[in-house]
Amino acid sequence: MKNSKVINVISGKGGTGKTLLTAVLADMLGNEGYSVLVIDLDVFVRGLTSLLYFHKKETIQLTQEDKMSVSEYFIDKGDIDISGKTKFSIERYRSFDVIPSVTRVDEILNFKDIMPDNKSEARDIVSSMLKSIEKNYDFIILDSRAGYDELISATHYLSDLSICVEEEDDISKITSNNLVKQLAEDADVPIFRITNKARSIQSEKDLAVSGVENLGKVPFDMDVMESFGTFHFWDDISRTLYKSSLARAWNLLSSKLRFEKPVSQQRMSLIGSENIEKRLQFISLKDRVFFIYSFLITLIGIVYGVFGGEGIMKFWSSMNPLQSISLAFGFMGLLATLYILLKRKN
Repeated sequence: MKNSKVINVISGKGGTGKTLLTAVLADMLGNEGYSVLVIDLDVFVRGLTSLLYFHKKETIQLTQEDKMSVSEYFIDKGDIDISGKTKFSIERYRSFDVIPSVTRVDEILNFKDIMPDNKSEARDIVSSMLKSIEKNYDFIILDSRAGYDELISATHYLSDLSICVEEEDDISKITSNNLVKQLAEDADVPIFRITNKARSIQSEKDLAVSGVENLGKVPFDMDVMESFGTFHFWDDISRTLYKSSLARAWNLLSSKLRFEKPVSQQRMSLIGSENIEKRLQFISLKDRVFFIYSFLITLIGIVYGVFGGEGIMKFWSSMNPLQSISLAFGFMGLLATLYILLKRKN
């Protein structure tokens, strides 16, 4: 891992969508031709390992017999004499590699067996783990568990940067603030924040956090939620606001840190505006298109049906002030109805 960039993905609390964001980011980078390894350090929740489990058609045994998982390495404190295994079991998932958190997807672990005794020991274990990776990847992404402990401190200390994934609610922001402040005390490593599953329109004021750069918002996208866990998930996500927004966030980060490893962020909006789509994020892309075009067709159909082409011209030329005011109110009511349907709290 001599020249690998190590990215630590963290969160102040659980449920922020950290693991899915990690997987989509790794897949985007892998599809661009960059070599990527994701290490599932969240050994109890093991979200990425579960994705690997389904990818392998629900194979219980996830690692090769003579190679080890993350949890085995931590239980043995990285001591080869105890484990008898010198290499990690590196498994392929789509366009990137994964070191599974456990040997079997249903494995039961003891927290005391896994956790290092202190920060110094945690750093030694994580450091030796990274050094034992023989392949020189472009990126090694650590999918860390939520919260703060000795292990989170160590992964931050040994990474090139940490990305804190948070949601918009106040609890998530408070826990992220606490985590960021704690990590800043541990090491002078760049920390970036990204707002996941965002429900409001992005604004610079909303994203401003003293001392920490925010990479932007990845919107809540109904298409992601509806297709997650299905066989067509990865095909669907390529067309989502989620993926294009995450691509923009990565390219911003890549530019700031001079990685010079951008990803494609091109996406054609079927209704001509991503901003309108973001306001309709709680319905699927198909329904967004149906809603917008149905509205336009209805409006055009009613106007033309009532007046006709010549009738519209005559109507405009013959309208008295009272009719003009009435028509203006009618259109204002129509626009107000549309605004209420599209409105999201900023």
